[in-house]
Amino acid sequence: MKATIVLCLFASAALADDVLFLSNGATRAGRIVGIEGANIRLQVPLAAPVGAPLTSPLVFASVAVPRADVSRIEFSPNPAQEHLLRSATPLQLPAVRAAWTAAQPWLEMPRSPSARVGVLLGDLLLRSADAALYPEALRLFQIIEDKAWSEDDQASARHGRLRAMVASGQAREAIAEATELAQTTENPEVLIAAKLLLAEADATALRKLIEDNPRWQEDVAIRPERERLYQHALDLYLFPYLFHGSEIEASSRGLWGATKLYEYVGEPYAALETARDIVAIYPSTKYAALAAEWVSKLPEEVRAYDAEKEARKAAASSPETDLSNQAKTDAPAKKSPKKSHEKKPDSQN
Repeated sequence: MKATIVLCLFASAALADDVLFLSNGATRAGRIVGIEGANIRLQVPLAAPVGAPLTSPLVFASVAVPRADVSRIEFSPNPAQEHLLRSATPLQLPAVRAAWTAAQPWLEMPRSPSARVGVLLGDLLLRSADAALYPEALRLFQIIEDKAWSEDDQASARHGRLRAMVASGQAREAIAEATELAQTTENPEVLIAAKLLLAEADATALRKLIEDNPRWQEDVAIRPERERLYQHALDLYLFPYLFHGSEIEASSRGLWGATKLYEYVGEPYAALETARDIVAIYPSTKYAALAAEWVSKLPEEVRAYDAEKEARKAAASSPETDLSNQAKTDAPAKKSPKKSHEKKPDSQN
């Protein structure tokens, strides 16, 4: 292959290798610098000339590897991109767009991180609160769902597509598809995505019901529907955490949805405890950051609430306490049960 010599000013230790696995079983290691037509351009170090000083700058060659000969690629770690993927907000849309532009050519390549970048971009477009960006998110998710090499990436894109459909005014079609998926799929990730979408649909319907019926508490025809939408949305939001708690992103997102739902219906203590659970159980997620910020803005009297302390106080004041304590005098101490997301006392609801 024809090689173009280029000089590089950084040391070899700073050059992390991408590894191309070829169809014939061979490998090529170097730094991918782009795609030119049917070829992948790979930057590889050349052997130093005999007798060259150890401090001499490294010399690299740019070589072309036919894309058709590459079966998969082990991409080198990219700490800057990883930080962006973990912490990006809608304010960083330009940086994520640039990352997607660089990553998109590798979308169909096995083990490519491209879909993850694209899904993040779509999520930020939907979180931007700019309705003009929602069609872009929908097209992006459709591309990833059609072309991503991984079924998990396709499932994530499908979930994003359904959310984008709802945001773009196609809620009826999205809810119908999500309902069918929830009833028929055996893929946990697809099931979780469908349930979270249905939770959002029910929460949206609940808000509209209450906005259209501000005196719903006095309306015997509206109260049952309000309660149905509330309980169904809450069950769906909590589903990932209760049944698939190891699915970190989905579980934390569901708990955050439950937090905001509790807040909306006037259950500040349930919202507080759920937000605290997100921070404690899933501290590395973006929803933990959202939950921590939300808690910090609560009134002091709400933030001072301690569910376990209140539960012990309630148990101590119960008429059955004396008999219960007498019966358990000789019993071994038991650990407190795990906190649940039941309604908390002093609710405004």
